[in-house]
Amino acid sequence: MRRKRFQRGSLTTRIREGNKYWLGQWREDGRHKTRELGICSKVTRLVAESLLQQILLPVNDGTQRDKKGEITFERFVELEYLPLFRQKWKLSTADTETNSIRHHLNRSLGDRLMAEIDRNDMQRVLDKTARKCGKSMVNHLRFRLRSIFELAVSEGVVDRNPAISLFTPKHTKSGRARKVLAPDELESMLDVLPLREQIIVRLATWEGMRPGEILALQFGDLEGDSIRVRRRLYRGNIDTPKSERSSRQVALTEGTKALLEEWVQSTNTGQNDAWLFPSENGQPIRRDNVWRRYIWPKLNPLGFAWATFQVMRRTYATWSKDNGIDAHTRSAQMGNTVDVNENEYAVASLRQKLAAVRKVEAAVAKRQRGAGSETSGSEVKAAKKIEGW
Repeated sequence: MRRKRFQRGSLTTRIREGNKYWLGQWREDGRHKTRELGICSKVTRLVAESLLQQILLPVNDGTQRDKKGEITFERFVELEYLPLFRQKWKLSTADTETNSIRHHLNRSLGDRLMAEIDRNDMQRVLDKTARKCGKSMVNHLRFRLRSIFELAVSEGVVDRNPAISLFTPKHTKSGRARKVLAPDELESMLDVLPLREQIIVRLATWEGMRPGEILALQFGDLEGDSIRVRRRLYRGNIDTPKSERSSRQVALTEGTKALLEEWVQSTNTGQNDAWLFPSENGQPIRRDNVWRRYIWPKLNPLGFAWATFQVMRRTYATWSKDNGIDAHTRSAQMGNTVDVNENEYAVASLRQKLAAVRKVEAAVAKRQRGAGSETSGSEVKAAKKIEGW
């Protein structure tokens, strides 16, 4: 008797009575089945997919073989790995990781038995992905493969982890340039934006906040010279901050504080739990909406369409580093670790690099003078210039 095939089902949308619904579809006993999984405005795609997988659990139970060693990669990921890790992932992480696993890993290894997959099979997947994706994506996939097989070992599906020795290929697709705003560029941007959008952009650049943290602010989060980050917004869902470190007190610049006071005077309802930046329906405005509808149309004519929220946040980290703010203080303000702040956000400027190499040059010249050796006039001049930097 032919074994039934494992199903993931499919997720589409349909409109009924003026509302857009998620529609799950699958086959059961040879028949086409459908079920509405919630209104799109209230249920995220990720939640709808999780609901569909719960529906399919009894259907897919019949696809299991007697031996654990004969489970396919896709079935293990869908029935074991993703359900477990979604319990601890944030919505944003779950959305990103689920899509990358399914697109890159399930497509390449999905129909292979877990026990038959070896290191060479997985390394070929990484090599193939490296030709069309950046280093960050390949690193994530390598980590996920190791994590998937670690769980498989603990569940007795395989007897060892063949992903431990995987490596990221030397040649990956070049990533996008890590751009940073110049002070005059930021001023040009702010000049064309209305008050609300000015505050949002300033909180991202001058205070280094994430867009989801900014848009989830309530009036009660304002504390004079600072803002208290208590929650974040992701695709319409209010969640706790990204990490324990992200729940923090953010210091305000004088310019941002003045604009916030003006905004509060014109909009405050007197309720601490009212949203600071509400949309037309009274809920906090979403990141994509505020960017596409209100910020991007103003910046695009000026040639600043590239100045995304990520660029703004990187700008804060770079300006702070360039002006001598230590990594611990920068990371505390931005709500990330020192390692992430140094390696992912802060970009060393040419001024910093020049200062570094000339400082070394001046130090060597000074040491030579102290040893009684002859020093050229240009070296002495350079040393004096650096000492007065």
